[in-house]
Amino acid sequence: MAESGSETRQRSKRRSVRFTPLEDALICAKANAAGVPIATYLRCTALGFPIPRAARRPTSSHKDVALLLGRIGQLATAFRSAAELADGQAVETALRDLSELRLLCFTALGRKP
Repeated sequence: MAESGSETRQRSKRRSVRFTPLEDALICAKANAAGVPIATYLRCTALGFPIPRAARRPTSSHKDVALLLGRIGQLATAFRSAAELADGQAVETALRDLSELRLLCFTALGRKP
């Protein structure tokens, strides 16, 4: 069985350090501003290495659009299951609107449906 990626990395030594809540908040804020994980930020600053280019993180709007996309799927499923109990034309209109909204979400995320 192949080992996980974290078990085959070059960095095998771990160090533990404690911070006050204020120190922790400052370190988290600085790492976040640099766009790198906390471990990378601490390693680079402690060793005097340049901090690497910021890791690409989805913006909060991308997260929101992704969540919306999931909710659209749930709504479409609910509409389809309730189609027998409601006006068929209204359900079809709602499903068409959800389909258009889904397409817009994919477009906002830069993906094809």
